[in-house]
Amino acid sequence: MPSPDSVVFLESFHEPMAANLARTRLEAAGIPCFLSNENMVSLMPLYSSITGGVRLHVYQRDAEAALELLRTVTVPLATGPDEASFAADAPDPVAPRCPRCGSSDVAYGPATRNTYSFWSGLVSVLLRYPVRGNRFHCFHCGNEFK
Repeated sequence: MPSPDSVVFLESFHEPMAANLARTRLEAAGIPCFLSNENMVSLMPLYSSITGGVRLHVYQRDAEAALELLRTVTVPLATGPDEASFAADAPDPVAPRCPRCGSSDVAYGPATRNTYSFWSGLVSVLLRYPVRGNRFHCFHCGNEFK
């Protein structure tokens, strides 16, 4: 069993801004925490899924309180979602939960797994640009789903 003073991984975030909001929310409640992979994801956003996103760490003794605080306290959006920024085939902008792990750290965008048909794969090779379908991606467990 880990000691109460050991550092544990609490949550993973796709965007550094969301991770910093969670960090400051915990620090405001008196829970010490820190982020890892923040600079890597800020400089190379495409590596977010490879590195596990921006990771939030806390002490073992504070893990339950931190999870409860992150689940209950919500930050209201300053503005509503911009309708023009979503693709025509994009689903509802409210982030769903991952069916595998239940995490809400989910984003909709180009798939990381091979979702090509034969013709889109051929076009990808000829154009030297990957043509992929859009799917939801969970940054906590790596699951991709429609």
